[in-house]
Amino acid sequence: MRARLLLSAGLASLACPVAAHAAAPIMPLSEVQPGMRCTALSVFQGQAVEPFDVEILDIVGEGTIGRSQPRLLVRVSGDRIEPSGIGLGFSGSPIFCTGADGVSKNAGAISEGLGNYGDLTVLATPIEQVIGTPVTGPRGKTSRREAQRDTALLARAEPIAAPLSLGGLAPSLMRNLRAAGARHDVALLPAPSIPGDSAATLPMEPGSAMGVGLSSGDITLSGIGTVSYVDGNKLWAYGHQFDAAGARSLLLQDAYVSTIISNPVQADGYVSYKLAGPVHDRGTISNDGFDAVAGTLGGLPPRIGVRVVARDTDLDVRRVLDVNVADEAEVDNPTGYTALSLVAPIAVSQASTEIFNSAPQRMAGRMCMRVELRELKAPLRFCNRYVSDGTGFGETLSLNPVALSAGTDASSALSIFDAYKGEPVHVTDVSARVRQTRAQRQAYIRNVTLPKTVRRGETVPVKMVTRVVRGPVRVFSFDWKVPGRLELGKRRLDIRGTDPDGGFSFFDELIIEFGGGGTYIDSEGPRSVEALAAQFAGMNRWDGVRVRKAGRFFRDETFRIAGRDVVNVRVKRRAGAPARG
Repeated sequence: MRARLLLSAGLASLACPVAAHAAAPIMPLSEVQPGMRCTALSVFQGQAVEPFDVEILDIVGEGTIGRSQPRLLVRVSGDRIEPSGIGLGFSGSPIFCTGADGVSKNAGAISEGLGNYGDLTVLATPIEQVIGTPVTGPRGKTSRREAQRDTALLARAEPIAAPLSLGGLAPSLMRNLRAAGARHDVALLPAPSIPGDSAATLPMEPGSAMGVGLSSGDITLSGIGTVSYVDGNKLWAYGHQFDAAGARSLLLQDAYVSTIISNPVQADGYVSYKLAGPVHDRGTISNDGFDAVAGTLGGLPPRIGVRVVARDTDLDVRRVLDVNVADEAEVDNPTGYTALSLVAPIAVSQASTEIFNSAPQRMAGRMCMRVELRELKAPLRFCNRYVSDGTGFGETLSLNPVALSAGTDASSALSIFDAYKGEPVHVTDVSARVRQTRAQRQAYIRNVTLPKTVRRGETVPVKMVTRVVRGPVRVFSFDWKVPGRLELGKRRLDIRGTDPDGGFSFFDELIIEFGGGGTYIDSEGPRSVEALAAQFAGMNRWDGVRVRKAGRFFRDETFRIAGRDVVNVRVKRRAGAPARG
């Protein structure tokens, strides 16, 4: 873990002070009765916890999402909740009912919707099951009881997803990521920009807005939900799973709700949701079970520092993004992919987009990425150059082509770590530097001249005439060593440059890799740390001029050279070479 701790946009990476919260009394399922009038708690705007009414309709039973677990069937009401119904982000909202002894007790947490109009009739997970999720690991017993069956009802039940809110992105990037997510059943919502100093550090209590954070800093990625139960520094939320991956090492965050976006129809992916985002890192989410996520307030989990520096070379200005990404290496990356392979490429694309504040389609750039591993003394590196002529990017014409190209390379490089299945490796630091110019810096081959006779292994002079895009003729004179494998006799040398970049499907590839469906995830991957390092270094692309079937020919540092020419030569043996082959 690198020494520097990142603080940006007021989102402190250091844990905020913890105020112990007394555990509320719970109401066992055996005491919950149909007809009870209860109160649920959640946040509708800002950070204030507000009540709304709940009626217990029934206790429905076995068969929920393939498990024999009871649920409370409840109907919600009230001026605050009826316009939107129970939407995304209400997961975990605790329900308090008054027992026979006159004491208000926590009976459960709202957890699953039924797809009805308005979504006012939903399911809740009994509180015994919620707090039965161990805080420190994936093992533990869950209370069970005989309950009334209603298979048809439960077959329609789906967890009220904790919206995966992504903050810090340019609108064009967010739109494309959301669209790609929709194509692959990964729901992404924009998180509002909430500077940390504009939101108070309040005690985390039942009903508080919270986040399960994959990252914090200039790029935030968090699953937004509601706190269900707090006992001292132990906390439970959601009332259902995040990924159901068991042991986790993610950020426990408080959150700020800007407003509720209402869509009571709840159809075709258009649902109500909390427009919310994380503010402060408050602790660690350490378990992700079927009935809750659980963690502790106080110490933060291991994090990987990501820094991206983008420079506009035309204006000589730069933008720096600092992000902390949750590191789950110590719990063996239980989902099979890492948050790093999603967040870092997004950071690269965002910095590249933001530095220009526009999306010119004819441009050039360069990205160098560096990754430090605890297991290796030398950092892993690669550098690639990008040139765009405004074609080949399909529906992404409103986006910066260098941002897409550099983001694609960052995604491919970091996905190598997800595919690696050898002894554990620990990424301690990731950095990327991107340089961009509005000049296309592309030239096209017009004519190549070589001696009419060349000999294997000897160096010959070459003259290559090019035309710079919207610029003058430029002549390159250089020496070329004739490959020893070039066939003897009369040959037509097919000389080809490297075309402008295009055709990337950055957003889809990013979402697929994050969802665990990419080729890197499905393959065995590199078999050793050394092989991993070699594969990472192999991300370097040589983008110069080549001779077909004969290898590299020429590369200019300023201009990428595209186009083609064919040159007729006679190839002879090198003087003094034996008469073979």
